Order: sequence, then structure tokens, then C-alpha cells
Amino acid sequence: MFDKLVRMQHYGLPTRLLDVSANPLVGLFYATGTVDRKLEAPTDGKVFYIRVPDIRRKYFDSDAVSCIANLANMSEAEKSVLNSNRTGSVAQFKLLDETDRLVQFIRAEKPSFRSMVNPRDLNRIWYVVPKLNNRRIIAQNGAFLIFGFSATPARPILNPIQFKSIIVPAGRKSAIRKELAMLGITKGSLFPEIDYAADHIVERYK
Repeated sequence: MFDKLVRMQHYGLPTRLLDVSANPLVGLFYATGTVDRKLEAPTDGKVFYIRVPDIRRKYFDSDAVSCIANLANMSEAEKSVLNSNRTGSVAQFKLLDETDRLVQFIRAEKPSFRSMVNPRDLNRIWYVVPKLNNRRIIAQNGAFLIFGFSATPARPILNPIQFKSIIVPAGRKSAIRKELAMLGITKGSLFPEIDYAADHIVERYK
């Protein structure tokens, strides 16, 4: 299910995922993007960076990641029940019909999955290392944050993940983009698809 969420994210559908990169220069590239011409004045960019402790790092096939990813298969009513019981014990949580249904979805991809879902895992943010089977993810040193119930940067419940940011002045964007290009960080290198590569060639020779 996590792989499906990654594909959905790739095509712009709303998911519980947030794209991140292990390469700070990739974040800087995004922060120096083209300014919306409808605005009267150029706007500053911003690079967000996060500090993730080892206990919040998981691989794509982690059980905790599967639990949150498969919430996408649940109805709103079912998720509401799970959300309202997320602070209880594992034994109590296991007795819920909604938990049993979540386990069924997980076992469809992991037949050996034990039915002991830790409700607190559904209330966390996890840093997920994805499969390296996508050219864009490889090119951008990509990874993802997957968000559980109420796990947001504004309300980091049970999540010792620190979010900070650096301002990129509007007047420096063009110069930074040129410096990034000298380091091989361009639209063509970060977006290997042919249409993005073509866009990069057009911009280069304008």
C-alpha cells in the first residue's frame, strides 16, 4: 500500500505522505523555483529541514509503515473509531472490529503480519526510506514522511521530529539556481522524465 501511496503522490493526489530529500541541495532547488508572475513582487523562498532520530526511521516494508499506509483503505467512520482509541492498550485496540479490518488489509500484502497493532504507532510521523525503483526518487535522493493521526508539524504528538527552516531571499534565487546548475542540480537531472528534460533545455537556451 505504501508503494501505491508513492505513485499517488507522484501524480499529485492527496496522501498521508510528504516528499523529502536527503540532499539539501534538492531542497534549495525547490526553494528557488520560478516566482508566480501574478504576484506584484518576487517572494522569498524557504527550505525546511528536519531532524529525525533513528527511532523514527523506517524502511518501506516496515510493519509500522504498513499500518499507517493501509489507513487509506479504511472508511472515514472506521478511521474515526481507530483515531478515538489510539491511546489505549494494544490488547484493547485488538478487540475493535475496525482494527481487525485494518489487519485484513495489511495481511493482504503481508500474510505473516501479527494482529498486534500498536495504536500509538498510528499517532506518529515516520521517516520512510522508499524502494529505489523510481528514477525521480533516485535522482532526488528522495524519501517520505508518512503522517499518522494528528501527527502534524504543528502538533508533534509522540514525534520527536524537529522542523526548522531557512529563508532564501527572492533576489538571490536566480544566482543560486545558476550555482546549483554548476553542481549538476537542474530540472533535467532531478526530473529524468523526457518532458522535464526538454523544459530544462528550453530554459537553458532562452
